[in-house]
Amino acid sequence: MNEDKIEHTSSPSIETVFASSNIPENSIEDPVVGEVSNTYPVAPSAPSGETIKILLLGETGVGKSTFINAFANYHKYNTLAIAESSEPVVLMPVSFVITTGNDFAEHIVQFGDINDSHDEDFHHAGQSVTQHCKSYTFDINHSDGKKLCIIDTPGFYDTRGVEQDDYNMQHILDYIKDVNCVDFICVLFKPNDTRLSIFYRSCFTQLLSVLHRNSVNNIIFCFTNSRSTFYSPGDTAPLIKKMLTQVSLVNIPFKKDNVFCFDSESFRYLVALHNRIPFDHLDKEEYEKSWIHSVSQANRLIQYICDNFDDSRRRNQ
Repeated sequence: MNEDKIEHTSSPSIETVFASSNIPENSIEDPVVGEVSNTYPVAPSAPSGETIKILLLGETGVGKSTFINAFANYHKYNTLAIAESSEPVVLMPVSFVITTGNDFAEHIVQFGDINDSHDEDFHHAGQSVTQHCKSYTFDINHSDGKKLCIIDTPGFYDTRGVEQDDYNMQHILDYIKDVNCVDFICVLFKPNDTRLSIFYRSCFTQLLSVLHRNSVNNIIFCFTNSRSTFYSPGDTAPLIKKMLTQVSLVNIPFKKDNVFCFDSESFRYLVALHNRIPFDHLDKEEYEKSWIHSVSQANRLIQYICDNFDDSRRRNQ
């Protein structure tokens, strides 16, 4: 897996697969749940070498962009030691604050050209950092040459209000229509949520109402920052189960097979090291364990997607 390549334009080894959709702001109408007539295809039959497309969804601030950056590194580097001796894979610029030492000294950590990033907004807290959908494609070392494409999306529950959420949702719908098909939907959560916002339920329900009916069989759940809950869904699990029941989506499985728990903090640690931020030995040990676990989850996620995509393809032949 270490030899796999990741495609995107921000690095010599990376290439953008799909350009962000440009949607005139005045052309967007507020979408209403259950009133959208178009149905977009999911998981069509495809030849060998097909790109498996995953739509990544989640609330603003859950860490979708960080998750993609972290996933790229877990996919490329099996151990933190190898990652430390190499250049971090940064598909999109990152900026965050980290504290270290007995006095909790604050350090601003940046990697990539923040000022040259046209699709992200790092300057307004509470607003989705990702402003437009963008896709990132990975070689996944599969025998038939499959690739994995993760579609990053603007977050739900934006502090700019319901109109911005509606605009973001319409943008997502238009984007996946242009992409032509979505094979899997990955919903990203934090494991220690005490509630799921009504905005989240609305956006989640609306998206599924316009996707192909079979899409409910290809939904996966991922969790970030799960080290604090012993790499489990934590308090968020019963909330998700309740939400699925409330929106009449009880047929969506929520079990170990389609649930994956990561800890993106080990990626932040890696980037901080390259910013010459000091850490003590105990910190390093914890992040090494986190990295190993996240690599295993990334491998399991890729295997799950490949196995289920093959099954879906055979059913459609």
